[in-house]
Amino acid sequence: MLTHIKELFQGDVVGKFAYPAFNTINLETTLGIIAAAEEVGVPIILETSEGAIKYAGLTTMFEMMATLAVKAKVPIALHMDHGKDVEQLKQGIELGYSSAMIDHSQSTFEDNVRDTKELVEFAHAEGAWVQGEIGKIRGTEDWVSVSEAGALLTDPEEAELYVEATKVDTLACSFGTVHGIIKMNGEAEAHVDVNRIKEVYDRVKLPLVLHGASGVPEEVIAQAIANGIAIINIDTELRIAYSKALRQSLLDQPQEVDPRKIMKPVIEAVKNAAIIKLKQFKTQKIVSLN
Repeated sequence: MLTHIKELFQGDVVGKFAYPAFNTINLETTLGIIAAAEEVGVPIILETSEGAIKYAGLTTMFEMMATLAVKAKVPIALHMDHGKDVEQLKQGIELGYSSAMIDHSQSTFEDNVRDTKELVEFAHAEGAWVQGEIGKIRGTEDWVSVSEAGALLTDPEEAELYVEATKVDTLACSFGTVHGIIKMNGEAEAHVDVNRIKEVYDRVKLPLVLHGASGVPEEVIAQAIANGIAIINIDTELRIAYSKALRQSLLDQPQEVDPRKIMKPVIEAVKNAAIIKLKQFKTQKIVSLN
C-alpha cells in the first residue's frame, strides 16, 4: 500500500529498526524490490535519484512506482533521493512523493541552509517531508587521503545547527560510508564511525539516514541502527545482482527474443538481493553504545 513516510515513524522506531530505502531505476528493479518486501513482510522506502529521473522521466518514474506501491501488500513510501535541482524536487512533491532529499552538502554551510529552508517551507506546505544532508559522502570522484576523508565526516555541532535552522524531518550525514561501485570492487573501504552517529542523534533527535551502506558489515549495521540510523539506502548491491543476472540470462537463452522471458531471472535476482538486506535490518540484535 502506498503510504506517507511519516507513517513509518509513528511510535518507537528509532534505535530498534532501520527502514531499507531501495533505489530503483526501472520496472524490473521495482518489481523485484516490492516482491522482496512482500515476502519478508517489511515496510520499505522506494526511491529514485536524479539519474533515474533523467533516464526515464520524473512523471514516468513516479507513476510506475506509485501504481505498484498502491497494490503492494506492505506499506511503501516514495522518496526522491540526492536531489540537487530544487525545482525538480518541488515538482516531485507536487506529483505525490511524500519525501524528498536535498543534497547541497557540497555547498557552503550557509548556502546549504538557505536552499534547504526553501525546500522545507515548500514541502511542509504540501504535507511532505524533507531529508537534508550535512557532511560529504565519498563517491567515485572523491579520491582522498585518510586525513581528508576524516574532514568530510559530519560535525555533530554543525548538524545540530543545520537542523535547528532548516527544520528538516530526516538527516543524512557522513559517517564514513562510501558511495558507489568502487567500494564493492575493493577500491575503497567504509569505516563507519558509530560513536559519531550516536553523538549526532543525541543532538538532533531525528531519524538519521545512512547512505553508501552497501558492503558494510552486519555487526556495524547493527550498531548503527541501535544508535540512531533509521533509514539505510541500498543501491549498488541491487545493481550488481541485476547486471549479473541479465548477463547470465542472455547466455542461457541466446535465441530468446522475448524480453519478458529474458528479464524474469533478473527480477528474481533483484528480489533475492533485496531480501538479504530486509532480513538483515529486520532481525538485527541491538548493540547500543550506552
